[in-house]
Amino acid sequence: MSHESSSQHEGPGIGDKMNNAQERLLEFASRFRDRASQLGATVSEKVDRKRATAADGLDRAASSLHNRVGSAANRAHGVVHGIESTADYLRNHRLADMGNDFKDVCRRNPISAVISAAFVGFVLGRTLRRR
Repeated sequence: MSHESSSQHEGPGIGDKMNNAQERLLEFASRFRDRASQLGATVSEKVDRKRATAADGLDRAASSLHNRVGSAANRAHGVVHGIESTADYLRNHRLADMGNDFKDVCRRNPISAVISAAFVGFVLGRTLRRR
């Protein structure tokens, strides 16, 4: 008479349970990756739709400034040109392009990037503290 170990009669073994857990984890990771990808695409699409609206608003502001400048025309012209350039940039570049351009500028001008980040952080901190 042969004696079989009792572990063979207890149901699925540890290996089966590990495989099952691994499959569930891989399925969860796949769903998570898909949802994160969908969310990223949705956010990117919304930003891209809003950038045209922002560009139009900047164009209107530039036109308004152009009409009101009077004696400060030379100084204001540079500001107006900058606003118009920003409007064109927003209109002609997707969010991913803007991110790549931002990285390139930061790589070329690291000191200016750090100073700008510190300034923006300071302004945001003061603004949020006042609320």
